[in-house]
Amino acid sequence: MKRFILGLLFLTATQLMAASYWDMKKEAYAAYHRGDKTGAIAIAQKFAQEHPKSDKAQNLLAVLYYWHGENEKAHTILRNLLSHTTYPEAAKLLARIEAKMGSKSKKMSYQAMRKRNQSTDLEYLRAQIENNPQDIQNRVLLSKYYFKHNAYQKAYDMAHEALEIDPHHKKMQTIVSHLEKRYKLSYSGAIDDESVVDKAKAKALLHKLHQEKKYAAFYNLYKALKDSHVAFSKKEYVDILHTAIMLGKYQEAQEMILKGKLAVNRDTLKVQLLLAKKLSQSVASR
Repeated sequence: MKRFILGLLFLTATQLMAASYWDMKKEAYAAYHRGDKTGAIAIAQKFAQEHPKSDKAQNLLAVLYYWHGENEKAHTILRNLLSHTTYPEAAKLLARIEAKMGSKSKKMSYQAMRKRNQSTDLEYLRAQIENNPQDIQNRVLLSKYYFKHNAYQKAYDMAHEALEIDPHHKKMQTIVSHLEKRYKLSYSGAIDDESVVDKAKAKALLHKLHQEKKYAAFYNLYKALKDSHVAFSKKEYVDILHTAIMLGKYQEAQEMILKGKLAVNRDTLKVQLLLAKKLSQSVASR
């Protein structure tokens, strides 16, 4: 009985800390987006000091320092964090910072950027956008680059973000309009582990995209949510399986079935029969 009570107390404490972490994260992001960067860092720093075992809190603090241009502080936090854990987001950010710290090249102005081969500057453009959430100019450059290289969903997403900042930007209006008409794209959203994600809204959009048969946009959003460690219900996995089949991702569909992610019901059986039919057609066409 004593062990049960202790276990229950530990579980409750863990859940409370998780809830307070997400509240803190939203508060820090809100401060950052209204321009109070030092305030955002202070919020994350206070929480990290109060919860020294929270890897997510340490990583978030490093992210905010990185966005603020304090690479050395972010580097120190990440090295300490990765000395006792393999937190993947921390490892990715550390690699990015070390690449920057090892480079002797200076930041280029926007005008200089236009004169260079954009394909060599993708990392720079992404970093500029990450450091300044209201950056329109680099979003325009990145959207044009993606469009030129036929990465239409990425071009659409970046143009969509630019229009959220400046709804009257004519070049981005043109790209969005063209891609919507020609490819019927929908905004997939730029979701990662350090984004403030409204999971309920994202799930609702996922369901809407499947109903509207916008399979490419659905799959992009699904992958983004999956990479952010969002869990899916058995019912949602039926839609995911169906989308994978419609996009010709038969191997991924088969792996999903083998991993037992689907409930045993009539809807699942219908989708599995569809997969069998598509596979037989694929073999017959060879």
